[in-house]
Amino acid sequence: MLLKRNLVVILSGLFLVMVGFGITLPVLPFYIKDLSQAQGISSQNLWLHVGLITGIYPFMQFLLSPYLGTLSDRVGRRPLILYGLAGYAISMFLFSLSDSIALLYVFRLSAGIFSAAFFIAASAYVADNTTVDSRGRGMSLLVSVVGLGVVAGPLIGNLFSKADITIGQLTIDRFSLPFSLSAALALLVCGILFFSLKESHNTSHHVINRKKVEKRQAFINLKTIKKPFVLLLFLSFISQLSLAMFEGTFALHSERLFQFTVKQMGFVFIVCGAVMGLLQLGPVGWLIKRKGEKALLPYGLLILGIGMSLLMITSKIGFILFFVAIVAAGMAVLTPCLASLVTLESGENHGTSLGIYSSVNSLGQMLGVVTGSVLMIWFDHLPYYIISIILFITAFAAIPHLNQKLFNFKI
Repeated sequence: MLLKRNLVVILSGLFLVMVGFGITLPVLPFYIKDLSQAQGISSQNLWLHVGLITGIYPFMQFLLSPYLGTLSDRVGRRPLILYGLAGYAISMFLFSLSDSIALLYVFRLSAGIFSAAFFIAASAYVADNTTVDSRGRGMSLLVSVVGLGVVAGPLIGNLFSKADITIGQLTIDRFSLPFSLSAALALLVCGILFFSLKESHNTSHHVINRKKVEKRQAFINLKTIKKPFVLLLFLSFISQLSLAMFEGTFALHSERLFQFTVKQMGFVFIVCGAVMGLLQLGPVGWLIKRKGEKALLPYGLLILGIGMSLLMITSKIGFILFFVAIVAAGMAVLTPCLASLVTLESGENHGTSLGIYSSVNSLGQMLGVVTGSVLMIWFDHLPYYIISIILFITAFAAIPHLNQKLFNFKI
């Protein structure tokens, strides 16, 4: 697939933003833990704060994604991309300066709102610039860029893992520094895209009925969603629930059971992002072209379930990294297939369909983090037992429904 200039611009911007996001992933639980201990919060409540602060980010995306998706169809992709980036940069910088748990909640919440605007508009931008035949490969490339950015983030973050920066009376310690770097990268991308990004969506010929748009809320209208689309949303929800349960709990889980450091957790996220990115950069796109998106979905669920179940059987870092790679391989198959199926049947209203899809993804991410954190209070491996069983059941139950006739639908 020969990339258009517009695609190169937006994918480059996405990569840099995800580098910044990846920098923060390994350190977020430890940052929350550091502030919690400074405020005398008990270890049990610490788990809840880790889950809630991590989960409030996708929760805001869940609430606002459908509205933001429709808004991008109405006003265009470019405004939401730029405003989203600017707001995200400010939120992340203020997050890095927070000196209380309450402020972490506030600025994590605002970061979730602005990031939702950016990512939905950016995903719709990619859909605008791909044809029906190349949509699956385009979405695979999108997720690949995101994954590779997440890989590069922890690598860069490790360089600053022991650094404190003092500017006058302001001190940014080794836990808060990654969030300042993330903010700086987002601001840099915003400046670059302001001068180089052209609008991809013709709002003057927008096909959504204006009266219907005005009645749309920030929540999903269940009456307008057809059965096949519900199946796609359910599969996406389960996959994101699984990944978020792993990403949101594995850092403190590994510290408690295996005495993992921030640097070792950085390697975990590097492997996860590298496998996802490299597979989606080539093999997954090739498989989508050969076999089609629907045929690959059950295999993605099974691979993800196998990886999640294997995480419980060892404490050796080498084996853990290998099993994390299996988890990443499952997600590498699922994410572009689901995103492609969602956009293929949505006509020109990519923002609307991707908004609903992103909302459900965010709900899965939020519940994965919060539920995993709560379950881990009772038993360290309980979240992984439960989600593995759910994935296996879903994979086998979904196979009979993944046929061509069922997926002839439009939003």
